[in-house]
Amino acid sequence: MVIKNVVVMNNINVGMGEMQVSRSKSAILVAPGLGSCIGVIMYDYISNIGGMVHVVLPDSTTASKQGNTMLGKYADTAIPTLLDSMIKLGAAKCNIVVKMVGGAQMFNLEKGGNVLNIGIRNTIAVKAALSKENLIIKACDTGGNKGRTCKVDISTGKVYVRSIGQQEVEL
Repeated sequence: MVIKNVVVMNNINVGMGEMQVSRSKSAILVAPGLGSCIGVIMYDYISNIGGMVHVVLPDSTTASKQGNTMLGKYADTAIPTLLDSMIKLGAAKCNIVVKMVGGAQMFNLEKGGNVLNIGIRNTIAVKAALSKENLIIKACDTGGNKGRTCKVDISTGKVYVRSIGQQEVEL
């Protein structure tokens, strides 16, 4: 028996504060362990260019004072940087679809956990940054109190989410 046209998929990890953009039909971008962080996925269905950023914090204003240049780490810098990277690769802003995953409240507030509400603040900041760029969110899976892993298949633009203890579902 001869097997033809086998495509080996290439998982590309998108770690905390990192960003990846691809047009490779064999690429799957994966953001593992999204708790309060947000995975933002942008995909141009015409050019089949996709990107993902793993946003850790809502605002870069304090980071600039500390000399931190990790643009993917902060919602206010990650969104325009991801968009620009996709456009440079050949995507058209008018064709981009946006999905977002994460923003959970990972600790019990009654027991003194996460009083900073980073998950909620990240969600609000990402939505504001997307709005500033006139990008509309097509789908999101945010909030709750469970971590998630998300991935996007660059060949199709399909986004999959797996919450802890649950089956993977398409977003």
